[in-house]
Amino acid sequence: MDVADRIRRSFRDHGERPAIAFREHWVSWGEVGGFADRLEALLADAGVAPGARIGLVARNRGSHAAAMLALLAQRRSVSLIHPFLPAAMLAEEVERLGAAALIADAEDWPAIALGCGKAGSAGIALRERPFLPMAVPGLERATIADATEGGGLIEILSSGTTGPPKRLPLPLHVLQRAVDSAPAGEGQSGPPPQINVWPLSGVGGLSLLAASGAQAAPLVLIEKFSAEALADAVRRHRPPMLGLPPAAIRMTLDAAVPREHLASVTAIYGGSATLDPDIQDRFERHYGIPIYWGLGASEFCGTIVRWTPAMRRAVGDAKRGSVGLPMEGVALRVVDPDDGSLVEDGREGLMQVHCPVIHPHWVSTTDLIRIDGDGYVYHLGRHDGAIVRGGFKIMPERVADALRDHEAVRDAAVVGLPDERLEMVPAAMVELHGGARTDEAGLLAHLRERLPSTHIPVRIAIVDELPRTPSLKVSLAAVRAAMEGKPAN
Repeated sequence: MDVADRIRRSFRDHGERPAIAFREHWVSWGEVGGFADRLEALLADAGVAPGARIGLVARNRGSHAAAMLALLAQRRSVSLIHPFLPAAMLAEEVERLGAAALIADAEDWPAIALGCGKAGSAGIALRERPFLPMAVPGLERATIADATEGGGLIEILSSGTTGPPKRLPLPLHVLQRAVDSAPAGEGQSGPPPQINVWPLSGVGGLSLLAASGAQAAPLVLIEKFSAEALADAVRRHRPPMLGLPPAAIRMTLDAAVPREHLASVTAIYGGSATLDPDIQDRFERHYGIPIYWGLGASEFCGTIVRWTPAMRRAVGDAKRGSVGLPMEGVALRVVDPDDGSLVEDGREGLMQVHCPVIHPHWVSTTDLIRIDGDGYVYHLGRHDGAIVRGGFKIMPERVADALRDHEAVRDAAVVGLPDERLEMVPAAMVELHGGARTDEAGLLAHLRERLPSTHIPVRIAIVDELPRTPSLKVSLAAVRAAMEGKPAN
């Protein structure tokens, strides 16, 4: 049975079990199955062919999770859309997608209805009460002439970090890898609950949701993370393990969450970004909960390198700072960033991955790693200069380009600054055209209309001239030093 079969089995055979909790309201697997039947009927009435692409603006809400499970269960082709895009960008994305149907929360439809109508997409609205999808008035039928055929693919929208958001196609068998590698357990009343803090529109949230559906495991959704919300969810639902990004671990420490609130947790897993070893040590000492970190990638649908309890028992703290060993079925090698030649003897280089279940060839990444003599992997950052802000990847040039679109801005530079809570945050420096006038507030307002909220700089400094190298390129080192208040080297 593949993941679609197993989700349908959860609907059919575990109807009385709790399925999804959102804002402390539970729905059962039977109710999610009824939601899925209703959604499939709406798609059929709208004239949406079985292989046609369906867009979903996925929020971390119960009805949205149910819609995703319904589409997976029917092997529908779905393209996920991040909900935190500015309204104008969201409308443009919906129109550009060319989907036969578009599913979104009722609160999103005022911004996207016009673009959906222009594209000829049928519209379906989601609400938590009543817990059933509904056709959007005036968009009951798909009228698009050439609806894109998705071929049974799930498309994950990248964070929009490198310019226009890129769609990463994930065939169902790729998602199956994430489901098969997910930890599972069984208690007296079924699998233990899982708490999801990851965006459902990304690979982490999708993988956890699919695994929950396949295992008929209760899933608790947190729409907007806070240490207090996490602690409350753990205290109420008592999960034995958690999957968290590094920012969540830092925020839990900073908030001084009482140890007793996390008493049920015996292990924490993560891997969306680098975890500071000092933060890991502090957390483990304070809470007595081991952290098993790893390294993942969207194109491989989750984790490719990780720690396990057996590895920790074998080496203790001898490999501090490592992200562990490659998972079964995964091979890694290191190549020189400039000429692509193999790098050996534990030296730094770009990571290449061979995972035959995903792709028959070696796949290059922009991750810098080194592999020690025992095969343990150390993640050293990204070669493409991405800023990882609490798990969200930001390409500095995209933010700089958006600043340059402002009529007053001649040039701009964006750098990442260290942040205790989020690891890195973007900061910008801009140079204005002669005689032009604007201020930081105006530039931030300009960016909020063009970029996801995760990309907005924490600070914008306006200078007479950007610092430059002898070749007249912007000196990012000097920009970073100035933004940090340090003398440039």
